[in-house]
Amino acid sequence: MKKFFNISKSDGLKYAKSSGDNNKIHTNENYGYNSIFGENICHGTFVILNFLKIIKFKKKIFFSLQIIFKFPFFYNKKIFIKTKKQKKLIKYFLYQDLKIKAIITIKNNINSKMNSIENISYKRIKIIKLNNLKYKKYNNNSLRDALDNLSKYVGTIYPGKNSLISSINIIYKEKNKNNLSKTVKINSKLLKRGFPIIKNRLTYRGYIIYFDTLIRPSINKKKFKLSSILKKNINKIRENVLILGASQGIGKDVLNIFSRNKKIFKIATYYKNIINLKEKKLITKKINIEKDTKLINRFIKLYSPIKIYYFPSKKIFFDNKLSKEIIEGYRKLYISIPLQILKENKKEKISFFYPSTLHINLNKNSIYSKIKLEAEQKIKKVCKKFKIPFVVHRFPAINSRQSVSLINPNPKNLAEYLGSDKSLINSLF
Repeated sequence: MKKFFNISKSDGLKYAKSSGDNNKIHTNENYGYNSIFGENICHGTFVILNFLKIIKFKKKIFFSLQIIFKFPFFYNKKIFIKTKKQKKLIKYFLYQDLKIKAIITIKNNINSKMNSIENISYKRIKIIKLNNLKYKKYNNNSLRDALDNLSKYVGTIYPGKNSLISSINIIYKEKNKNNLSKTVKINSKLLKRGFPIIKNRLTYRGYIIYFDTLIRPSINKKKFKLSSILKKNINKIRENVLILGASQGIGKDVLNIFSRNKKIFKIATYYKNIINLKEKKLITKKINIEKDTKLINRFIKLYSPIKIYYFPSKKIFFDNKLSKEIIEGYRKLYISIPLQILKENKKEKISFFYPSTLHINLNKNSIYSKIKLEAEQKIKKVCKKFKIPFVVHRFPAINSRQSVSLINPNPKNLAEYLGSDKSLINSLF
């Protein structure tokens, strides 16, 4: 058996079209970039269909297929399959980026009783009719029909825009296939208001599919109210400011705070998200931080004396094991590039602010924590050598795509975090 498969972005776009699940989290690059995942993710149902094709799955008189999604799958990265056989079932573990992202359990020909989930009193009911899709190359596969419509329902109807599938439990009984109606019926129930778990049941041609969905957290737009102490501090600043990575997260918050000072020049860089803020002494520039350090150096020389705030970031993973590609990307962005900027501008009148993470205190063994700690030490050493004023601050979860999660769906923005804490404000500004 082939032990891996890959889903390309073009595969995902084709599936979005054929299934009807055109949720932007799967299709729109900029939307994926600004999501909590930092990039587009594969349709969970499409991962299942590819997996079943790889293992050459054959439908039995009765079978159950349980899928638990632990993390989302990304395009253009190999998905590896590991198998564990037991007496009455087979377990498959799907890995990507050295991480178990899904666990699939298959049981065949077992007279298993339906579990208590059947007794849920569903209040919200949706009935979907198959939309005359062409399934010729799938031989009118009823499981494909069911999963396609499940995906379409989750991604475009309920929960819709901000949706995730956390688990799918497929049960097939041949004696139930007498239901030949070309109608997929889906019933749903939100377990508790304010709690983002939805229980669902789909029935179609012998299939009963139970699946759990989540309301995916997204960045909330909050009122940005500055304390009087923070306003005074900002207005006292006389050096110009260069904010690298000012289009999102803490970098965007810092730009909004500095925009109160109309006397200094603010140079704000972005990569994918255009900065819409407009004022006389604001210069915005699209910069690829990994390639355009010469342009950064020109800004520093032209606007010195200048305060440099370094906020470029990749999608952050707090795992103790990460792929070589991710580790190398972290080391370049968080260590090599800031050191390069400092060394190439050691003779200019600059100060340097570097954001770190409180996660160092929580888990020093995570790759991200280790790299950030190393960055703190090396940047501090270089700044001391060249007598460059330097501040490092370990931030908690601040309202951004990096910090929003199911556990913490509504973190504070920077202004809320600073409040009226004079020592904290003096440290950052």
